[in-house]
Amino acid sequence: MSSPSIPSNEIATPQAVATTAAGAQGGASGAIQLVRHGRLPLQLLLAINQLRGLFDGHSFWAQGRSRRALVRMRLGSCSVVSAWQGVRLVGIGRATSDGVFRAVLWDVVVAEEHQGRGLGRRIVQALLASPPVAASERVYLMTTNSSGFYERLGFSSEHGQQLLVLYRQEKQKTSG
Repeated sequence: MSSPSIPSNEIATPQAVATTAAGAQGGASGAIQLVRHGRLPLQLLLAINQLRGLFDGHSFWAQGRSRRALVRMRLGSCSVVSAWQGVRLVGIGRATSDGVFRAVLWDVVVAEEHQGRGLGRRIVQALLASPPVAASERVYLMTTNSSGFYERLGFSSEHGQQLLVLYRQEKQKTSG
């Protein structure tokens, strides 16, 4: 299955996503529609509870994020791709980038019942094709237990580098 063509400036409303997903197959089918969000994240801001539920139910690292923190996270991302089955959010990924040298993929999450069907691959490919990420000479990501998945998409371990972390934002995780 190839990735759909997604305009980089698309800002979808919940109705547009539902219509596209259902209309593609002639009814309320199981079709999954990817949406690349522009700078105005209307779709995800309206569905912030679904985003929170997806993170809480299908990722160990993003559990317990507050609504306020999720809105700030989305506003700080240069590219977000969401996956919808009708009006239900079933996957997401986001990226930050300077648009020239570096980009980082973050929070690629697919609902468990949709894993293993190529949806995560489609999300990552759409993120990599987004203009600020595609223009970057290097794209980074961090993963705890999915390195094989990302290696199949062309990523490789960088043995000459170490991941260093400064923990100071734990309070934002649950506030708000």
